[in-house]
Amino acid sequence: MSRLDYSTDSYRNGLIRVVCDIYTTQMSDCHRDMLTSLQVRAKVIVPIIQGETLWGLLNASESNKSRQWEPEEITLLKQLATQVAIAIGQANAYQQVKTELVERLQAEAHLRESEQRYSTLASAVPVGIFRTDPEGNCIYVNDFCCTISGLTLEEAKGTGWIKAIHPQDRDRVTNEWYETIKDNRLFRLEYRFEQPNGTVTWVLGQVAREKNAQGEITGYVGSLMDINDRKRAEEVIIHDALYDPLTNLPNRTFLVERIELALNKAKQEATYRYAVLFLDLDRFKVINDSLGHLVGDELLKSIAQKLKTYLKKRDLVARLGGDEFVILLENITGLEEVISITEHILQDCQTPLLINGYEMRISTSIGIVLGTTQYNQASHLLRDADIAMYRAKVQGRCSYKIFDANMHTQAVNRLILETDLRKALEREEFIVYYQPIIDIHQERLIGFEALVRWQHPTRGLVSPGEFVPIAEEMGLIVKIDSWIFKKACQQLASWKSKFADRFPLKVSINLSAQDLRKVSLIEDIDRILTETGLNGDSISLEITESMLIENINQTIVLLTKLKARNIKISIDDFGTGYSSLNYLHRLPTDSLKIDRSFVSGMKQGNRNYQIVSTIIALSNQLGLVVIAEGVETVEQLQWLKQLGCQFGQGYLFSKPLSAQAIETHFLQGNYFI
Repeated sequence: MSRLDYSTDSYRNGLIRVVCDIYTTQMSDCHRDMLTSLQVRAKVIVPIIQGETLWGLLNASESNKSRQWEPEEITLLKQLATQVAIAIGQANAYQQVKTELVERLQAEAHLRESEQRYSTLASAVPVGIFRTDPEGNCIYVNDFCCTISGLTLEEAKGTGWIKAIHPQDRDRVTNEWYETIKDNRLFRLEYRFEQPNGTVTWVLGQVAREKNAQGEITGYVGSLMDINDRKRAEEVIIHDALYDPLTNLPNRTFLVERIELALNKAKQEATYRYAVLFLDLDRFKVINDSLGHLVGDELLKSIAQKLKTYLKKRDLVARLGGDEFVILLENITGLEEVISITEHILQDCQTPLLINGYEMRISTSIGIVLGTTQYNQASHLLRDADIAMYRAKVQGRCSYKIFDANMHTQAVNRLILETDLRKALEREEFIVYYQPIIDIHQERLIGFEALVRWQHPTRGLVSPGEFVPIAEEMGLIVKIDSWIFKKACQQLASWKSKFADRFPLKVSINLSAQDLRKVSLIEDIDRILTETGLNGDSISLEITESMLIENINQTIVLLTKLKARNIKISIDDFGTGYSSLNYLHRLPTDSLKIDRSFVSGMKQGNRNYQIVSTIIALSNQLGLVVIAEGVETVEQLQWLKQLGCQFGQGYLFSKPLSAQAIETHFLQGNYFI
């Protein structure tokens, strides 16, 4: 036994054991293990003695945490122990000397005094204390009990205390109470009291049995501890774990739990149907970057409130992060109902919003997945809804798409293509093809347009229309364009050395919007021209119309620097993008390329014919060269000549060819149309 473990003699001598924390108080290991098994963390043991007789020990314990025992509490326990000792002593004396009336009256007086002190002490402690008879009918409550429950002693008597329990907890408490009595065990439960004024208080209720000397249950004594602060803290933690802090909408964790419930319900109930809508705001990044994150946050909160108006009682809208929202629609009647809700959302989102003094319109792209028994995971539903949303965004703003199995297959194929595309640069799988550009009046070769091709190891040649948009999204297009520029310049320099009599020839190279934003673009072009020994007048850079006016002032500065190097600038796909007529006179450009869609659709006097005629006339007035793309028939060629177009390219002259084929068909002999 540890020197700090008290013996029976110690307690008989009136010593009191105070333990604030069993883990910091010296005691034997077996003693500490026993207390741990009894869920005791702190305790006070007061001997119940009278004279030299040790009747027992009065033990007060704390199970959940360490505790600093106040002197008033120890004094209270000493008084209670004293009163218990007195009561025991008097009861013993009553049994031993029942014929002595004086001693019996003295014992009764002591008992009444003990009960009065118990009542006084019970009224003073900040814990609810109550007593019941053996059947559970309340016979006593202290003042704190009345404060928590909102009942008086008279109202709480009998079973009246039950009506103060919160309606949602009432059955649970009464069932546990009667099960406790039946099973002869300790009652311990967390529940709520609701007062007539609506005040709700969480309590920890504990009840123990009272027995007489014969071991018969004479009633129950219980306590009520106010745990409101702890419950509020728990609720905050739970809320923060399940809700988005900005919009106060459920977050991904909450959403996944609800979708899992819907999955299980669909497997159990044949008539139950649900759907998942994945929403992504169009152009939100533009608003966020231009007006600031505070305006962006306010916009997201407004959209969140707007989306909640479309929900029925069981539906849910959640924010996944950024500008992505998901709606779970439950108990739907069919696809028509989902489409109706989706169309209302699309229409309503276009209504102008006034945010921090800014009026803004915003649209959204929506992907729809109908829940089926084939789904087993919430993540799969979200994945497919996301795929459908992406398809809607590609289709055009403010639209929706319904997921089908082909979308998943295509998404997997795209993922594979993205992986292969990253490896293609490392493995040098790209090659450059060249399409001749012809002076259609003099019928001679003037140069080539460099076009990238991907020689996939298993799929063969992959069309640029398939991989270039993906490369742009992945941020790889700048590296690919830089590689094409270098290869095309090296090839032109090689041809200039081998076929000097066919020169001057130019090579046209396409630039992307990301290339224009590249800080080192001018420096890289200068380096490659120096390495290959070419002058700037051997190069023509093709830039699409919409790219030019994306940031017009910076674009003009950049193009001016390129022009200073004698590099030609050509506007590609003219007429298909945003109108640049307001800026055309300011742009340091040399030529316009008429998009193939106008040329292929030309008929004498039709609308395409008029557009081509107008572009050529405008170019001639501005002193710009015109190049027609997609020339495929002799008839188209004749019309272009009549309209005054200078240059053309297309399958009528040649399809894009490898460097070796260009040498064979165009550079080693005399080429004529």
